[in-house]
Amino acid sequence: MFWGSLSQRTANVLPVPSETQQPLAIALQGGGAYGAYAWGVLDRVLEEEDLPIAGFSGASAGAINAVVAAWGLLEGGRAGARDALRRLWTSVGKMSLLSPLGLPGASLQFDLLTRVISPYLFNPLNINPLRDLLVDMVDFERLSADGRIPLFISATNVNTGEQRIFREEEISVDVLMASSCIPYLSQAVVIDGQPYWDGGFSANPPILPLVLETACRSLLLVKLTADDEPDLPKAAPEIFARLKRILFNAPLLRDLDALTEMQKLLHRTSPLPADLLRLRDLALHKITIDHAFFGATSGSAFDPKPAMIAKLFDAGRAAAEESADVWMPAIVPESLAEARH
Repeated sequence: MFWGSLSQRTANVLPVPSETQQPLAIALQGGGAYGAYAWGVLDRVLEEEDLPIAGFSGASAGAINAVVAAWGLLEGGRAGARDALRRLWTSVGKMSLLSPLGLPGASLQFDLLTRVISPYLFNPLNINPLRDLLVDMVDFERLSADGRIPLFISATNVNTGEQRIFREEEISVDVLMASSCIPYLSQAVVIDGQPYWDGGFSANPPILPLVLETACRSLLLVKLTADDEPDLPKAAPEIFARLKRILFNAPLLRDLDALTEMQKLLHRTSPLPADLLRLRDLALHKITIDHAFFGATSGSAFDPKPAMIAKLFDAGRAAAEESADVWMPAIVPESLAEARH
Protein backbone atom coordinates (compact mmCIF):
# COMPACT_ATOMS: atom_id res chain seq x y z
CA MET A 1 0.00 0.00 0.00
CA PHE A 2 2.85 2.41 0.85
CA TRP A 3 4.65 1.87 -2.46
CA GLY A 4 1.44 2.25 -4.39
CA SER A 5 0.64 5.55 -2.70
CA LEU A 6 4.23 6.72 -3.34
CA SER A 7 3.85 6.01 -7.05
CA GLN A 8 0.63 8.00 -7.18
CA ARG A 9 2.05 10.97 -5.23
CA THR A 10 5.16 11.25 -7.35
CA ALA A 11 3.20 11.18 -10.58
CA ASN A 12 0.87 13.90 -9.34
CA VAL A 13 3.60 16.28 -8.20
CA LEU A 14 6.01 16.28 -11.13
CA PRO A 15 6.16 14.45 -14.42
CA VAL A 16 8.92 11.86 -14.63
CA PRO A 17 11.83 13.57 -16.44
CA SER A 18 13.33 12.23 -19.61
CA GLU A 19 16.18 9.77 -19.23
CA THR A 20 18.65 12.39 -20.43
CA GLN A 21 17.85 14.61 -17.43
CA GLN A 22 19.16 14.15 -13.89
CA PRO A 23 17.11 16.54 -11.69
CA LEU A 24 18.78 17.61 -8.47
CA ALA A 25 16.83 18.13 -5.23
CA ILE A 26 18.40 20.48 -2.68
CA ALA A 27 17.95 20.03 1.09
CA LEU A 28 19.06 22.92 3.32
CA GLN A 29 19.72 22.38 7.01
CA GLY A 30 19.00 25.12 9.53
CA GLY A 31 21.66 26.84 11.60
CA GLY A 32 21.01 30.54 12.11
CA ALA A 33 23.75 32.75 10.70
CA TYR A 34 25.53 29.65 9.42
CA GLY A 35 22.88 29.68 6.72
CA ALA A 36 25.25 32.05 4.90
CA TYR A 37 27.38 28.96 4.20
CA ALA A 38 24.41 27.43 2.37
CA TRP A 39 24.02 30.73 0.50
CA GLY A 40 27.55 30.24 -0.83
CA VAL A 41 26.73 26.70 -1.94
CA LEU A 42 23.53 27.82 -3.65
CA ASP A 43 25.31 30.69 -5.37
CA ARG A 44 27.62 28.19 -7.07
CA VAL A 45 24.90 25.64 -7.87
CA LEU A 46 22.67 28.29 -9.41
CA GLU A 47 25.40 29.18 -11.89
CA GLU A 48 24.56 25.95 -13.72
CA GLU A 49 21.83 27.16 -16.05
CA ASP A 50 21.16 23.70 -17.51
CA LEU A 51 20.94 21.86 -14.18
CA PRO A 52 17.32 20.76 -13.56
CA ILE A 53 16.28 21.54 -9.97
CA ALA A 54 13.60 19.17 -8.70
CA GLY A 55 12.76 21.15 -5.55
CA PHE A 56 13.99 22.55 -2.25
CA SER A 57 13.48 21.52 1.35
CA GLY A 58 14.56 23.45 4.40
CA ALA A 59 14.24 24.13 8.08
CA SER A 60 14.87 27.41 9.90
CA ALA A 61 17.59 29.34 8.03
CA GLY A 62 17.45 26.58 5.41
CA ALA A 63 13.76 27.26 4.92
CA ILE A 64 14.44 30.96 4.42
CA ASN A 65 17.19 30.21 1.90
CA ALA A 66 14.90 27.78 0.07
CA VAL A 67 11.95 30.17 -0.20
CA VAL A 68 14.06 33.19 -1.19
CA ALA A 69 15.81 31.08 -3.84
CA ALA A 70 12.46 29.83 -5.15
CA TRP A 71 11.12 33.38 -5.31
CA GLY A 72 14.23 34.57 -7.13
CA LEU A 73 13.91 31.73 -9.64
CA LEU A 74 10.29 32.69 -10.26
CA GLU A 75 11.15 36.36 -10.71
CA GLY A 76 14.40 36.22 -12.66
CA GLY A 77 15.66 32.68 -13.22
CA ARG A 78 19.03 31.54 -11.87
CA ALA A 79 20.46 35.06 -11.85
CA GLY A 80 17.35 36.29 -10.03
CA ALA A 81 17.74 33.62 -7.35
CA ARG A 82 21.41 34.46 -6.80
CA ASP A 83 20.57 38.16 -6.55
CA ALA A 84 17.70 37.53 -4.11
CA LEU A 85 19.92 35.47 -1.81
CA ARG A 86 22.63 38.12 -1.91
CA ARG A 87 20.12 40.84 -0.98
CA LEU A 88 18.80 38.68 1.86
CA TRP A 89 22.15 38.05 3.51
CA THR A 90 23.48 41.56 2.88
CA SER A 91 20.40 42.92 4.65
CA VAL A 92 20.78 40.44 7.53
CA GLY A 93 24.38 41.58 7.98
CA LYS A 94 23.35 45.22 8.05
CA MET A 95 20.67 44.50 10.64
CA SER A 96 23.24 42.82 12.87
CA LEU A 97 25.29 46.03 12.98
CA LEU A 98 22.40 47.63 14.86
CA SER A 99 22.15 44.75 17.33
CA PRO A 100 23.28 45.29 20.93
CA LEU A 101 24.77 41.77 20.83
CA GLY A 102 27.88 43.27 19.26
CA LEU A 103 28.78 45.08 22.50
CA PRO A 104 31.44 43.51 24.75
CA GLY A 105 29.93 40.79 26.93
CA ALA A 106 26.45 41.28 25.47
CA SER A 107 26.18 37.83 23.89
CA LEU A 108 26.85 36.09 27.20
CA GLN A 109 24.41 38.32 29.05
CA PHE A 110 21.72 37.72 26.43
CA ASP A 111 22.35 33.97 26.58
CA LEU A 112 21.81 34.01 30.34
CA LEU A 113 18.74 36.21 29.96
CA THR A 114 17.03 33.83 27.54
CA ARG A 115 17.51 30.93 29.95
CA VAL A 116 15.51 32.57 32.73
CA ILE A 117 13.13 35.01 31.01
CA SER A 118 10.53 34.07 28.42
CA PRO A 119 10.36 35.90 25.07
CA TYR A 120 6.75 36.64 25.98
CA LEU A 121 8.21 38.93 28.67
CA PHE A 122 11.33 40.46 27.09
CA ASN A 123 9.65 40.85 23.66
CA PRO A 124 5.91 41.18 24.41
CA LEU A 125 5.18 42.85 21.04
CA ASN A 126 6.91 39.97 19.23
CA ILE A 127 9.02 42.35 17.13
CA ASN A 128 11.10 40.55 14.50
CA PRO A 129 12.99 42.62 11.90
CA LEU A 130 13.57 39.48 9.80
CA ARG A 131 9.82 39.19 9.25
CA ASP A 132 9.65 42.72 7.84
CA LEU A 133 12.64 42.01 5.59
CA LEU A 134 11.04 38.89 4.13
CA VAL A 135 7.72 40.63 3.54
CA ASP A 136 9.57 43.32 1.60
CA MET A 137 11.56 40.78 -0.43
CA VAL A 138 9.04 38.06 -1.32
CA ASP A 139 5.55 38.21 -2.81
CA PHE A 140 4.32 35.21 -0.84
CA GLU A 141 0.86 35.28 -2.40
CA ARG A 142 2.28 35.05 -5.89
CA LEU A 143 4.86 32.42 -4.91
CA SER A 144 2.25 30.13 -3.35
CA ALA A 145 -0.19 30.66 -6.23
CA ASP A 146 2.44 29.81 -8.85
CA GLY A 147 3.48 26.52 -7.25
CA ARG A 148 5.85 25.43 -10.01
CA ILE A 149 8.84 25.05 -7.68
CA PRO A 150 8.30 22.23 -5.14
CA LEU A 151 9.00 23.38 -1.58
CA PHE A 152 9.07 21.36 1.63
CA ILE A 153 9.35 23.59 4.71
CA SER A 154 9.32 22.07 8.20
CA ALA A 155 7.97 23.38 11.49
CA THR A 156 7.39 21.62 14.81
CA ASN A 157 3.97 21.48 16.43
CA VAL A 158 4.45 22.72 20.01
CA ASN A 159 1.49 20.71 21.33
CA THR A 160 2.37 17.34 19.78
CA GLY A 161 6.06 17.55 18.93
CA GLU A 162 5.23 16.33 15.43
CA GLN A 163 6.67 17.77 12.26
CA ARG A 164 4.52 19.61 9.78
CA ILE A 165 5.74 19.95 6.23
CA PHE A 166 4.40 23.02 4.48
CA ARG A 167 4.24 22.76 0.70
CA GLU A 168 4.67 25.46 -1.92
CA GLU A 169 0.98 26.36 -2.05
CA GLU A 170 1.00 26.99 1.72
CA ILE A 171 4.08 29.20 1.92
CA SER A 172 3.66 32.49 3.78
CA VAL A 173 5.79 34.71 5.97
CA ASP A 174 4.16 33.03 8.99
CA VAL A 175 5.38 29.64 7.75
CA LEU A 176 8.95 30.95 7.55
CA MET A 177 8.66 32.54 10.98
CA ALA A 178 7.36 29.24 12.37
CA SER A 179 10.14 27.23 10.74
CA SER A 180 12.77 29.54 12.24
CA CYS A 181 11.14 30.11 15.64
CA ILE A 182 13.69 29.44 18.39
CA PRO A 183 11.43 29.03 21.46
CA TYR A 184 13.66 30.87 23.92
CA LEU A 185 14.06 33.81 21.52
CA SER A 186 10.66 34.18 19.84
CA GLN A 187 7.02 33.55 20.61
CA ALA A 188 5.45 30.50 19.01
CA VAL A 189 3.84 31.14 15.61
CA VAL A 190 0.19 30.11 15.34
CA ILE A 191 -0.94 28.68 12.01
CA ASP A 192 -4.38 27.11 11.52
CA GLY A 193 -4.94 27.32 15.27
CA GLN A 194 -1.77 25.38 16.13
CA PRO A 195 1.44 26.81 17.67
CA TYR A 196 4.75 26.04 15.95
CA TRP A 197 8.43 26.20 16.82
CA ASP A 198 11.58 25.75 14.76
CA GLY A 199 11.45 23.00 12.15
CA GLY A 200 14.93 21.89 13.15
CA PHE A 201 13.50 20.05 16.14
CA SER A 202 11.60 17.57 13.94
CA ALA A 203 12.90 17.66 10.33
CA ASN A 204 16.22 19.40 9.73
CA PRO A 205 15.74 19.49 6.79
CA PRO A 206 12.89 17.34 5.41
CA ILE A 207 14.52 14.56 3.40
CA LEU A 208 11.96 11.83 2.77
CA PRO A 209 9.13 14.05 1.46
CA LEU A 210 11.59 15.76 -0.88
CA VAL A 211 12.88 12.55 -2.46
CA LEU A 212 9.54 10.73 -2.43
CA GLU A 213 7.39 13.48 -3.88
CA THR A 214 9.64 14.93 -6.57
CA ALA A 215 11.25 13.38 -9.63
CA CYS A 216 14.81 13.97 -8.40
CA ARG A 217 17.61 11.61 -9.43
CA SER A 218 20.15 13.18 -7.05
CA LEU A 219 19.94 14.86 -3.66
CA LEU A 220 22.31 17.61 -2.54
CA LEU A 221 22.28 18.03 1.24
CA VAL A 222 23.82 21.23 2.59
CA LYS A 223 24.68 20.43 6.18
CA LEU A 224 25.28 23.18 8.76
CA THR A 225 26.34 20.77 11.49
CA ALA A 226 29.81 19.27 11.14
CA ASP A 227 30.15 15.55 10.49
CA ASP A 228 32.76 15.40 13.23
CA GLU A 229 33.77 17.82 16.02
CA PRO A 230 36.94 16.29 17.46
CA ASP A 231 37.47 18.69 20.36
CA LEU A 232 35.72 17.72 23.59
CA PRO A 233 33.73 20.72 24.91
CA LYS A 234 34.51 21.49 28.55
CA ALA A 235 33.39 25.07 29.17
CA ALA A 236 29.68 25.45 29.91
CA PRO A 237 28.86 27.61 26.83
CA GLU A 238 30.70 25.15 24.58
CA ILE A 239 28.85 22.18 26.08
CA PHE A 240 25.49 23.90 25.62
CA ALA A 241 26.32 24.86 22.01
CA ARG A 242 27.46 21.33 21.15
CA LEU A 243 24.32 19.86 22.73
CA LYS A 244 22.13 22.13 20.61
CA ARG A 245 23.91 21.05 17.44
CA ILE A 246 23.52 17.38 18.34
CA LEU A 247 19.81 17.81 19.03
CA PHE A 248 19.23 19.72 15.80
CA ASN A 249 21.15 17.17 13.77
CA ALA A 250 19.33 14.12 15.18
CA PRO A 251 16.23 14.37 12.91
CA LEU A 252 18.47 14.49 9.84
CA LEU A 253 20.41 11.39 10.89
CA ARG A 254 17.10 9.60 11.46
CA ASP A 255 15.84 10.50 7.98
CA LEU A 256 19.11 9.52 6.30
CA ASP A 257 19.04 6.14 8.06
CA ALA A 258 15.45 5.63 6.91
CA LEU A 259 16.38 6.48 3.32
CA THR A 260 19.32 4.05 3.42
CA GLU A 261 17.13 1.23 4.73
CA MET A 262 14.50 2.00 2.09
CA GLN A 263 17.09 1.78 -0.67
CA LYS A 264 18.42 -1.51 0.71
CA LEU A 265 14.91 -2.94 0.62
CA LEU A 266 14.40 -1.77 -2.96
CA HIS A 267 17.67 -3.38 -4.03
CA ARG A 268 16.24 -6.70 -2.84
CA THR A 269 12.95 -6.18 -4.67
CA SER A 270 12.15 -6.72 -8.34
CA PRO A 271 10.63 -5.86 -10.65
CA LEU A 272 10.12 -2.22 -9.72
CA PRO A 273 8.13 0.58 -11.36
CA ALA A 274 10.07 3.56 -12.71
CA ASP A 275 9.55 5.82 -9.69
CA LEU A 276 10.86 3.17 -7.28
CA LEU A 277 13.84 2.48 -9.52
CA ARG A 278 14.55 6.21 -9.30
CA LEU A 279 14.39 6.07 -5.51
CA ARG A 280 16.57 2.95 -5.35
CA ASP A 281 19.28 4.56 -7.47
CA LEU A 282 19.02 8.04 -5.93
CA ALA A 283 22.48 9.53 -5.36
CA LEU A 284 23.13 11.48 -2.15
CA HIS A 285 25.76 14.23 -2.10
CA LYS A 286 26.69 16.23 0.99
CA ILE A 287 28.40 19.57 1.40
CA THR A 288 29.17 20.02 5.08
CA ILE A 289 30.35 23.03 7.05
CA ASP A 290 33.73 22.73 8.73
CA HIS A 291 33.74 22.36 12.52
CA ALA A 292 36.21 25.25 12.79
CA PHE A 293 33.29 27.66 12.34
CA PHE A 294 31.94 26.65 15.75
CA GLY A 295 34.98 27.87 17.69
CA ALA A 296 34.56 30.53 20.34
CA THR A 297 36.23 33.15 18.15
CA SER A 298 34.24 32.37 14.99
CA GLY A 299 31.09 34.32 15.81
CA SER A 300 27.58 33.44 16.89
CA ALA A 301 24.69 31.81 15.04
CA PHE A 302 22.47 34.56 16.48
CA ASP A 303 24.75 37.52 15.69
CA PRO A 304 25.53 37.44 11.95
CA LYS A 305 28.07 40.21 11.46
CA PRO A 306 28.90 41.05 7.81
CA ALA A 307 32.46 39.75 8.14
CA MET A 308 31.21 36.42 9.46
CA ILE A 309 28.60 36.18 6.69
CA ALA A 310 31.21 36.89 4.03
CA LYS A 311 33.54 34.24 5.44
CA LEU A 312 30.76 31.66 5.52
CA PHE A 313 29.63 32.52 1.99
CA ASP A 314 33.15 32.16 0.63
CA ALA A 315 33.61 28.81 2.39
CA GLY A 316 30.30 27.45 1.11
CA ARG A 317 30.96 28.56 -2.43
CA ALA A 318 34.47 27.11 -2.37
CA ALA A 319 33.18 23.78 -1.04
CA ALA A 320 30.56 23.62 -3.80
CA GLU A 321 33.17 24.44 -6.42
CA GLU A 322 35.56 21.78 -5.16
CA SER A 323 32.85 19.11 -5.26
CA ALA A 324 31.11 20.24 -8.46
CA ASP A 325 32.17 17.12 -10.37
CA VAL A 326 30.31 15.06 -7.73
CA TRP A 327 27.02 16.93 -7.28
CA MET A 328 26.69 17.96 -10.92
CA PRO A 329 24.56 15.09 -12.28
CA ALA A 330 25.85 13.75 -15.56
CA ILE A 331 23.59 14.04 -18.57
CA VAL A 332 22.83 10.58 -19.85
CA PRO A 333 23.61 10.41 -23.60
CA GLU A 334 20.60 10.04 -25.88
CA SER A 335 22.06 6.86 -27.35
CA LEU A 336 22.33 5.24 -23.89
CA ALA A 337 18.82 6.32 -22.97
CA GLU A 338 17.49 4.73 -26.16
CA ALA A 339 19.45 1.53 -25.49
CA ARG A 340 17.65 1.08 -22.17
CA HIS A 341 14.32 0.55 -23.91
